[in-house]
Amino acid sequence: MNPAPPTKSPRGSVSRPTIAVFIPSLRGGGVERNMLNLTRGMADAGHAVDLVLVSAEGPFLKMVDERVRVVDLKSSRVVSALPKLIRYLKDARPAALLSGMGHANIIAVIAHGLAGGDCRLVVSEHTLPSVVAKFASTPLSKTVPVLSRWFYPRADAVVAVSGDVGRDLREASGLREELITVIPNPVVTPELMEELAGRAEHRFFDEDSPPVILGIGRLSHEKGFDVLIRAFGLLLETTDARLLIVGEGEDRPELEALVTELGLENKVDLPGFVDGVPSYISQAAVVAMPSRIEGFGNALVEAMAGGVPCVATDCPGGPSDILEQGKFGPLAQVDDPGALATGIEKAMRDPVPADVLKSRAAEYSLDRVVARYLEVLGVQPNGH
Repeated sequence: MNPAPPTKSPRGSVSRPTIAVFIPSLRGGGVERNMLNLTRGMADAGHAVDLVLVSAEGPFLKMVDERVRVVDLKSSRVVSALPKLIRYLKDARPAALLSGMGHANIIAVIAHGLAGGDCRLVVSEHTLPSVVAKFASTPLSKTVPVLSRWFYPRADAVVAVSGDVGRDLREASGLREELITVIPNPVVTPELMEELAGRAEHRFFDEDSPPVILGIGRLSHEKGFDVLIRAFGLLLETTDARLLIVGEGEDRPELEALVTELGLENKVDLPGFVDGVPSYISQAAVVAMPSRIEGFGNALVEAMAGGVPCVATDCPGGPSDILEQGKFGPLAQVDDPGALATGIEKAMRDPVPADVLKSRAAEYSLDRVVARYLEVLGVQPNGH
C-alpha cells in the first residue's frame, strides 16, 4: 500500500506538501490538540500541510482543518507504521517533517534516515522524558529517554514546550543546548475565545450555586487529582464550593472511591471526557492543576485567556513558566493537599485581575507560536 500518493489537495491541485506533521492518532489529549492548532496555523500562513497519522481515529478527527490533508498510515502501533512512513516520505517529499510524542519521534527519526533524509526534521517533546519514564505503563515508554539519547541528535532541531522540558532533555538525553529550541504550545486561538464565551450545561453551574473549582486532564497518577480531591475537602472547612474534574482515565475507580471515603459525593463530580471544555472554564471560579508532572499546562493558559484565576503545583514542567513562578497564580508544593487548598483559597479571595491574565495568555497565541515553528522548520509564511 502507498499511504500517501500525490492526491489532489483541498486547494484543487496536486502538489508537494510544505510541511508534514506526524503523530499517532487524534484520540484526544493536549499534544493532539496542539498539533491540530499548529496545522491550522501553518495552513493560515499559506503552506500545504499533511497530518500524517499512524491511525486516523479519535474524537479530534472532526476538528482537522479542511485545508489540511489527512494521511492515514492505517497501522495498529507506531512501530508497525515505520515502513509506511518511509514510503510516505519518499513519495510525498515534504520540505519539512515535524513529529510529536516520544515514541513517534523515534520512529520519525528512523524513517527520515531510511527515506534519504532530504527534508528538514524537527521533533517536539511535550513531556519530561526522565520523569515520564517513572510513570510509564509500558516497557516501550520506559525506553524513550534511552532511545532519545541515540536518535534525537539526528534531528535538525528539537522543540521543547517549556524550559523544564528543555533542561530535562539536556540532562536525560545528553542533547546539545544549541539543538533545543523552547517554543510554548499554541493554545489561544479564535475558536478558543469563541468557546470561552459559551455556557456549559452542568448542575454545578446552576444559578445561585456555590463557586466551582475546575480540574482538567487525564485521570492518571501524574495529574494528581487525588491531591485535588483531598485539598477540596480541606477547603470546605472554610469555603462552600463544588469540585468538577473533567477528563477520563485509568484512575477513575480510585478517585471515585476517594470521593466516597471523604463523603464528598454531592459536592464532587467526574463527568468524564466532555465537549466544549472552555465553556466549563469560563464558568469556574478557579482552575486548579494539581499535577505531579506537567510538560506544559494548556488548561492554565486557557483559563488565563478567559480571565479565570488559576492555581497549580510547582511540579517539574510548564506550570511555573506559565504562572511565572507565582506572579499569575499561586504555586503549591507537589503532593501537599493543605498547600493546594491554601492556594485555591488565595486565588478565590485575591484573584489576579482578568485583564492581566488575558494579557499574559496572549503570549501563547496561535499566530505567535506558529511563526516560531515555521522559523525552526526552515520555512517562511505564505509558502516562500
